[in-house]
Amino acid sequence: WHWEDVSKLKWSKERLGELLTGLDSGIDASQGSLRLTGVRSITGEASITTRKGNKRFAMFDLVITADYEGQTASSDKKVRGTIKLEDFTSHSDEDEYTFSTTVEGSGSEQDECKRIAEGMKDKVMEQLRKFIEEINSL
Repeated sequence: WHWEDVSKLKWSKERLGELLTGLDSGIDASQGSLRLTGVRSITGEASITTRKGNKRFAMFDLVITADYEGQTASSDKKVRGTIKLEDFTSHSDEDEYTFSTTVEGSGSEQDECKRIAEGMKDKVMEQLRKFIEEINSL
């Protein structure tokens, strides 16, 4: 009775793009560098449920794929890959999210950049916590 779901998928895509694009690994430059260059895709659902015009709760179930570019300290070669987050839902705990990385090509530079990308999990999670706080306050 008088329940309404208002889609927040567009807002979620824009906000997650802002929060993740440009995110840097923050490691010492002597070890290399890596940053997220953009969000490739966000699929799923995000909505605010209201009853009689009053917000009740935010719900989301998203899969996020972001591109990264990096390089090792020993090479000027640019390495590209993706970070993917699955099971990013409003009813899951952080330890239930699935975080994975891929790298284009193979070799020692790719292996090192993939390792750096895997080490970005905490930084990505920090941005996702901001998103959760913000969507819950809409």
